Amino acid sequence: MRLSVVTTAPSVKETSNATKENDTFLSGVAVLTASTVLVKLIGLFYKIPMLHYLGSEGMGYFNAAYEWYATLCVIASAGLPLASSMLIAQARARCDGGMLRRVERITLRLFLLLGFAGATLLFFCAGAIAAFIGSPQTKYALMAVSPTVLFSCLSGAYRGYFQGYQNMRPTAVSQIIEAAGKLLLGLGCAVLAWRNGLDAHLIAAWAMLGLSIGVAISTLYLIVTRRIFAPKEQWAAPSACEVRPSRSALSQLLSIAIPITLSSSVLSLTRILDTTLILRRLQFIGYDVSDANALYGNYTTMVVPIFNLIPSLVTSVSLALIPTLKKAIESGRVVEQTWATHASIRMTALLSIPASLALCIYSKTVLRLLFGSQSAAVEIAAPMLSILSVSILFSGLITTSNAILQAYGYVNAPIFSMLTGAVVKLICAYVLIGCPSINIYGAPIGSFVCDATIVGINLTLIAKRTPVLSRLWDLLTRPLVVSVVSVGLPGMVYAVFIRNGYAGIPLFLVAVPVTLLLFAALCIRFGLIGEQELSSIPIVRRWIGKYTNKKAGG
Repeated sequence: MRLSVVTTAPSVKETSNATKENDTFLSGVAVLTASTVLVKLIGLFYKIPMLHYLGSEGMGYFNAAYEWYATLCVIASAGLPLASSMLIAQARARCDGGMLRRVERITLRLFLLLGFAGATLLFFCAGAIAAFIGSPQTKYALMAVSPTVLFSCLSGAYRGYFQGYQNMRPTAVSQIIEAAGKLLLGLGCAVLAWRNGLDAHLIAAWAMLGLSIGVAISTLYLIVTRRIFAPKEQWAAPSACEVRPSRSALSQLLSIAIPITLSSSVLSLTRILDTTLILRRLQFIGYDVSDANALYGNYTTMVVPIFNLIPSLVTSVSLALIPTLKKAIESGRVVEQTWATHASIRMTALLSIPASLALCIYSKTVLRLLFGSQSAAVEIAAPMLSILSVSILFSGLITTSNAILQAYGYVNAPIFSMLTGAVVKLICAYVLIGCPSINIYGAPIGSFVCDATIVGINLTLIAKRTPVLSRLWDLLTRPLVVSVVSVGLPGMVYAVFIRNGYAGIPLFLVAVPVTLLLFAALCIRFGLIGEQELSSIPIVRRWIGKYTNKKAGG
């Protein structure tokens, strides 16, 4: 599917509108980024004590069940929130209050149906799924997490609605509530099971039950917030601006949601196959079931969550980008389209490149800082984290480039790129993990090759089919140079001290703030971060306002 792109020459009014929308976009990014950092930190610190109570084997059961839950959530709800936010943004641009109400009502009904179906499927097929992945005792964790599919679908419906209004705060708050519930309730249930002397697979099931309760509380918050939130735009008279004839809300919603869901589901299904492939290929080269689960547990507990921190921040960019870019396309504001696209790619690079370099250098120190009591596991996981960290930029660009293609109506294009990358990943992982000298390290290598393939295809399609990608090299080169200098210089000093016998963790705690300050200074000096970006952060915006008022008052 492709939506037409209306282009007009930029005017004074367009420039003013673009500035206003750009501020909204950046504020949305700032809110979601802050909440995502907090959520991921909570999730990371949640897994540290969980590793203590469940052990590597128990975390293998926990993470295998979580992957299946996450995949069903993607299949049931990945496309509809984005499609809903796109159609709501489009209806707002047209001042079509009736369309707004229809989209919300239909999205909620679809989510209820899909969520109930997904939860039922996961509960009653838990035994068959556990047998399929070669880990029969994962059955109980799958059954415990099954209600969460319904709650997650309902959350997605409300989040898509708020995002269409470019109001990212309810999404941010609900994510924090969900993460806090996971920490307090999930960990609490796991501790209770551990104290009662239950086996690792049953402790994992109790932890999943606590997670389900946390997600239910987060969903309740969104329902209450929606009852309070009543935007005037929804009741605007059709005469306020031109209302164009449209297809039924359901057909529009599905025509956008289905391709997005398919493209999102590809990598989720690949992760499921990856789980099965890793466990079975490890057993093929001589590991028994417990040892394979322990090795897989190390990878998914110590490596993947740290890696996912930065790409998840980029998700906040794409969630804010889609309604902003869609509204600009619908209104024909070329200035805003170009700015939003370039800003999203630049922010992706600024978030991803320094993190990638830092994790390559400090992988073992980071793992020792977080999992100091698991020294043997750290030695195994550190090289995997160094390899996987190279994929951070590509993983982030997948999210951003998919969002750009979807906003311009090329919702089918990501399906091709994701399928191609998935096939490449599975082939690489199958071959490499099956080599005894490589074994589990084939998993991060396969992820890197997969992500690089997807990004290459997506950027090629964007350059050929849209008018907004005019200076990709500049958007990536300057962040790369700034990152190499700001991360590389402290890293070189760190390496010298380590070779002379100094402790790694204290040096790391000094190197991090030095790196951040140097990175921020270089970004400002070379124009990568300007006043508009800084003013999108509420604290900085208030400081700038006070400074401006004080200066104006003499």
